[in-house]
Amino acid sequence: MIKSILPAAAAALAMLLAPTAASAHAKLVGSTPAANTTVSKVTSVSLRFNEKLIASTVKAELVMTGMPGMANHAPMRIAATPTMGKDGKSMTLAAKRALVPGSYKVKWSAAGADTHRMEGEFAFTVK
Repeated sequence: MIKSILPAAAAALAMLLAPTAASAHAKLVGSTPAANTTVSKVTSVSLRFNEKLIASTVKAELVMTGMPGMANHAPMRIAATPTMGKDGKSMTLAAKRALVPGSYKVKWSAAGADTHRMEGEFAFTVK
């Protein structure tokens, strides 16, 4: 009886372990400037992910959400050129000029090896 249970137990264990590796998703693990920080003289924003991304799925935008002295500042998209890092796990948004003082939001979406699109956003302030 034990001999007949061993193959079934081994198969069940293999099935339990396999989805763990396959269910990983691309996650943002860091950025420069970091989320919720106040910085000065920003000309680019770098994003770092936990795994290699599928370059054709990567999207990111930089939006100015507030300006000192303007209570009703409408969100304004900032022209920034996205570039994937050679490691496949990083991306840089390069602005045409230094960001002016105000609050900013970065919105991103990307897929890793499992092809499941993930998205997120973070904010920072330029003084």
